[in-house]
Amino acid sequence: MSEPSPTDPRPRPERTCDRGPSVGRAASSWIALRALVAVAVSLVVALSGGTAHAQNEVVNSSPATGSQLEIAPDEIVIGFAEDLGDANSIVLSCEGDPVALSEPEVLDDGRTLSASVEDPIPNGTCTARWTASGVDGQASTDGVITFVLANAPVGTDAGVASTDDATSATVPAPSGSETDVSVPVDALDAVAAPEPDVVDMSVAGEGDASLWLARLLSTVGIAIFFGSLLVVTAAWPEGVEYLLTVRFLRAVWIFTLVTTVLFTALAAGAVTPDGGGIGPGSWLDLLDAGWAGRAVLIRLVLVIASAWVAFRPDRAIDPTTQLAALGVPGLATAMLGVSRTVGDLPALGVLMGVLHALAMAVWVGGAVLLARIVLSGPGEEDLVHAVRGFSRVSGPAIVVTIVTGIVQMVRLDGGALFQSGHGRVVVLKAVVVAVMIFVAIAARQFVAQRLNRAQQMTVPLSDRLRRAFGAEAAIGLVVLALSSWLLALDPPNVDAVETVDYDVRQTHLVEAAGLEIEIELTDDVVGLVGLRAVVRAPQEGLSDLAVVLTAPANELNLAGYRQPIPLAGVGTAVRDEDIGLPISVPGEWTVQVEVTTAASGSVASSPQPYLVADLDGSVASSPSTPPSVAIVTIPASDPPASDLPADDDG
Repeated sequence: MSEPSPTDPRPRPERTCDRGPSVGRAASSWIALRALVAVAVSLVVALSGGTAHAQNEVVNSSPATGSQLEIAPDEIVIGFAEDLGDANSIVLSCEGDPVALSEPEVLDDGRTLSASVEDPIPNGTCTARWTASGVDGQASTDGVITFVLANAPVGTDAGVASTDDATSATVPAPSGSETDVSVPVDALDAVAAPEPDVVDMSVAGEGDASLWLARLLSTVGIAIFFGSLLVVTAAWPEGVEYLLTVRFLRAVWIFTLVTTVLFTALAAGAVTPDGGGIGPGSWLDLLDAGWAGRAVLIRLVLVIASAWVAFRPDRAIDPTTQLAALGVPGLATAMLGVSRTVGDLPALGVLMGVLHALAMAVWVGGAVLLARIVLSGPGEEDLVHAVRGFSRVSGPAIVVTIVTGIVQMVRLDGGALFQSGHGRVVVLKAVVVAVMIFVAIAARQFVAQRLNRAQQMTVPLSDRLRRAFGAEAAIGLVVLALSSWLLALDPPNVDAVETVDYDVRQTHLVEAAGLEIEIELTDDVVGLVGLRAVVRAPQEGLSDLAVVLTAPANELNLAGYRQPIPLAGVGTAVRDEDIGLPISVPGEWTVQVEVTTAASGSVASSPQPYLVADLDGSVASSPSTPPSVAIVTIPASDPPASDLPADDDG
């Protein structure tokens, strides 16, 4: 190839690679590749495996977990089996609202953590989430302590809180009891759909503009980096010899790394319990947010690994390293498509999302490369070949983008394009894509006509093509912005109710009231247990509907819980596990449904057993003396909206 003209703004360095691979280069490339693979595998294993250290167990606490208090505690004290380090935390929330605590301190014995309560504690279920660091560099452990505060004034009349009453409900104690218990708790939310389905994790927290912007910038960076690298490999291998190309790829990678780290941190902060911090210590919480959350972590690892080709782009054209050089950023781009893992045919949706992301990256990223680098000035025949090659590569990418977009539109929106916000944004995106296609077709027709026999890229020709491909790239960036906006909206074909795994399912029938109701509990182990009640029949006419969980005989003197259900007919009510029922006693509980109708009066279903195991899996024997306090009635009210519902992948 001849030397570049004096007007060429793309100065070439000395050859960055020998186009004919040598034995020494191949050996060093394979060593680097093996090292990269080893690092990536170790990172993935570390991310997926979680911590493997021994837990620093809680031996006592004040308040005790599962306890019911009539006086609010002024401090949270937790005793551990092992010595504590310096990085400890306690986060207290009641009814989903945070309660301020002082900075936790380790007491003189080295094994007790204490934090003073600085805000008034409301009545209801409280959760103290603790993190305890180990000494001598041992990894941290974490856990939860729950208690119920019932310090509202005790009433004299029996009653059940209505669905609009968020204050308290009082149940008189039976004869011989020691106390009445009044416990206000944000509990149940009545939802219209009788069968809640899965929710896309990606929409959670998207109301935060910073999270949306970070996602968009990360997506743009990944798309430009992969698309540019692929076009260089397929249509312009001479590009790696230009300093401008090398600097461009490195700058894009650095931008991508920074924005992807920021997006990962913000996404982790959204899924961390109680809105935890965005530091690296919270990033592993994304593993519990379904595949959409895991894809965020995988994307970050792959972007970091892409430095291997970003700083040596000649590896993308070297046959011995080409597969890895394109595969790593290609997989990072594919992770952009793992964001809609719900709806009808979720496997098809993920496949279409991955293909859509890859095709759009080639189309938009290649257009950016041409507008910013290839056509930045006049040049020789290799620039002509680069433009022709991009026209050939982008043709199939445009077709794949259109087809996969249509499939996703049908899958997520169906015919409700103008009946939902998601559908209307899809229509807007389709219009913008149509404009982009028009510009792309016009540019390729011009390329076919004017570059058919061209031997070099002249100044007028490069200017005209740069404007055309620049407009195409700018419209493509608008399309990516609209795609990120779509992830912040609920598609009409996807139910917006969070999906939760329910381990216990019971069907209760009350023939006198014509009631058929399904009771589902999230767990059969002591701790906070979520509840879902699905009324199948009748359509209407129910009142005072409630689920009664009666505890076995126990030393805690706990009688059980009565949970009102704010439904008058067919529908679903859910008590989120984060503010669930504090089932603190192992043994054989019973579940019963109470209801009142005009025809039958107050009736109840037959009790059904609910066997609860201890944390170690055992079911401890219970004392023979029955509890002396009343069953706690938990009134129903609208719960606080969840910041980031987790995608349930089973």
